[in-house]
Amino acid sequence: MNKRVNIAYHEVDFLLPAHRFDIRFSYVTKKGLPFVREFVLRLVHISPMKPVDIATYFGLSRREVDEAITDLVEKGDLEFSEKGQIELTPKSRGYFVSLGSTPLVSSLMESGGVFAFELASFNCVGRKLTCEKRAPGLWLDVPNETVASSERIAKKKFQEKFHKIQEQGFWEHKSYEGDSGRPSIYIMESVQKLGQEPLRLTSYLSIDPEGVPVERDDFEDLDDSSVVQELVTDALASARKPVNFKQVAQAMVTLEDQETRTLFNDHSVDIAKLLAAQQSGKINDGEWIPFLGPLYSKANWKLISEYFEMQLAEIKKAKGEPSDLLWIAPSDGFWGQSLRTSTCLSELIDLSITKGKKPTKHCNPKLYLPVQDATDRRAIGRWKQAFSGHKKEVYGLVEGFLDGNVEILLIPSYMAVVCYHISRPDTLPVSLPVGYITTDKSKVRVVSSAVKEYVEGVVSFDNPRDLGAIEKI
Repeated sequence: MNKRVNIAYHEVDFLLPAHRFDIRFSYVTKKGLPFVREFVLRLVHISPMKPVDIATYFGLSRREVDEAITDLVEKGDLEFSEKGQIELTPKSRGYFVSLGSTPLVSSLMESGGVFAFELASFNCVGRKLTCEKRAPGLWLDVPNETVASSERIAKKKFQEKFHKIQEQGFWEHKSYEGDSGRPSIYIMESVQKLGQEPLRLTSYLSIDPEGVPVERDDFEDLDDSSVVQELVTDALASARKPVNFKQVAQAMVTLEDQETRTLFNDHSVDIAKLLAAQQSGKINDGEWIPFLGPLYSKANWKLISEYFEMQLAEIKKAKGEPSDLLWIAPSDGFWGQSLRTSTCLSELIDLSITKGKKPTKHCNPKLYLPVQDATDRRAIGRWKQAFSGHKKEVYGLVEGFLDGNVEILLIPSYMAVVCYHISRPDTLPVSLPVGYITTDKSKVRVVSSAVKEYVEGVVSFDNPRDLGAIEKI
């Protein structure tokens, strides 16, 4: 029987608010006793006895046994009964769990450090700074009262999960030779909030071989993902847009794409047909190679990069002016919500320039990001933050290219990557990216024409769609 393999069709990073706290506390740890002291107590624990009996049992002289007993009496571990026998004190009886067990003495230790807690279920997520930026990623909203009460809640959760936090290696207690058992919390001295930063959680949305969505996996970084999954569901609902299958179908007509529409079934995508067509496209020199998922997913980007490098070799042979490399993002709430987007742009930039003492630029990478217009400060600010390391290559484009449902990566005359972002919220929780790579000259020409017409067009007189470098808008 063949095992059913689910296919990831999208990946989205979620940003879960987390606070860092300086936590100071005292804890109790158990340690063993010196040899003679331990075995005298173990013997008396079995039955009270006279000093002479202890001397006989251990083969000690009268002087040696007097010194041992005196020391234990002074420490409050032994006392004399009215019958003149040595017996345990209430204090030393607490050293034993059961008859014959090893006596363990409690020691009070002070400790502390910086601990981070996410604000959904207050899982402890470590001690180090994540150095995360606010974008890209979908933010998960937690109640304001939780944010305001985070110190109190963190104090409570630290006590509840004290042993788990230690097992995770987030703190180590000062150990002594002979330590035994787990430490236990004694008192919480102080909890002080130091700052906040997001915890990045990546979710891979999958479908089964028939295209039916499967349940999301829990997040490995969290002991308890239940509350976070509820927040994720809310964030997904807020980011998605209405059904756009008709608009996508019209975009396919505009791009003269007869092939991609054949990949769909009643649920979403016929996986077997897509994979077969992908293999066939590779054999046919990249005439039409379909793919599922965002361009920047690891598998898709590897495939795209292979064909990009082949076309780059052709551009180098031509020895002409640097070719444009245009990447047009769709108006889709799930696009680019991943650190991989910026990484992929960096790779394109690196590949477009030869290495050596005299580097030569063969491509001019431009990433066009959708904004309403030059006054759309919210979107412009978000894009500036998400692509802060690529100020020269990121441009603003008035949204509306093919109704905002299509993503294009294009080297005119050489290669085109087309990706349709299909929204069907009744069947899938996030948009479904489906597209193709082509090096077929006629197909590339059609895509180039559509891109050129839009990017070089105007919204109105003296109001171009291409707003220029986003850092200057």
